[in-house]
Amino acid sequence: MRKLDYSVNLKHFKEIKKDIVPSLFTEHQFNLINKKFSKKRMTDSEKNEFSRSISRKMKAINKILKKETKGVFIYGKERIKPDRLKLIYKYLNNFSRKFKNKHVIITGSFLYNENYNDIDIFVISKYEKEDYNIGKVHINYFTEDVYNSLFFRSIKKLCISNKEMLQYQLKERVDIDTFISLYQELFNDLDNNFKGIKSTLREFLLQASFISKTPIPDSLDLKREVENLLKLKNSKEIIKNIFINTVLIGVNKKKALNAMKSMIFSYKELIKEYKQHKKYYFDIMGAFKRVVSIGS
Repeated sequence: MRKLDYSVNLKHFKEIKKDIVPSLFTEHQFNLINKKFSKKRMTDSEKNEFSRSISRKMKAINKILKKETKGVFIYGKERIKPDRLKLIYKYLNNFSRKFKNKHVIITGSFLYNENYNDIDIFVISKYEKEDYNIGKVHINYFTEDVYNSLFFRSIKKLCISNKEMLQYQLKERVDIDTFISLYQELFNDLDNNFKGIKSTLREFLLQASFISKTPIPDSLDLKREVENLLKLKNSKEIIKNIFINTVLIGVNKKKALNAMKSMIFSYKELIKEYKQHKKYYFDIMGAFKRVVSIGS
């Protein structure tokens, strides 16, 4: 076989299997690619098949990607306004020069909305720094810890980056306890019409997706979901249902029931001490009781 002028990141290759089999490669071809780049011994017939059909297709794909993404990595291109791409490339090049050797990402409504308030540019830095604006451009600094967050998994689905957006291990704590805490915070924000409720709701929806093992929404889907939820008169009830379904689907039954029973007990104790908040406590407790009722 001829020497290949490209390589394959096997970890990433395996992660995207469902996206390329069978649309690009058959199961058999996928296994041959994995075998080739794992440097496992191939039979003469496998070598011949790889060279004759698989390698040609991979070289063609590689050439397309090199042309389209030289210094620019586009994610969710089908959702980005085509007439905005030229301007996006310009911003990415300019800020990549400004923040030399830094990871620069452009995301947000600028990519897909006709009207937008500002242009969100994320700069990944070793150190925390204050965010600031340059005209319509909002510079957001993040430390490298962001790579291990659900937030990063969401933005990497719809953005333009000057570096490849790899799949990092999730190190952010996401479990039944963090989800209960977010649910309580969100209920309180709704009750008090808190100004920063969108941020809490985004985090709640991201955790709900992760725990229930459904696809993490990209920034556009997340934005729409948040806006639609907050427009509803019965948004509390919808959020309750999201909480209930997530816990029932994604959490071990025994762990879920123990956590719910513990929360019910805690709120009953609070009601004894703060009777003036009885209605609020009963309201928030409704979801915990529903999980116990369905799950028992």
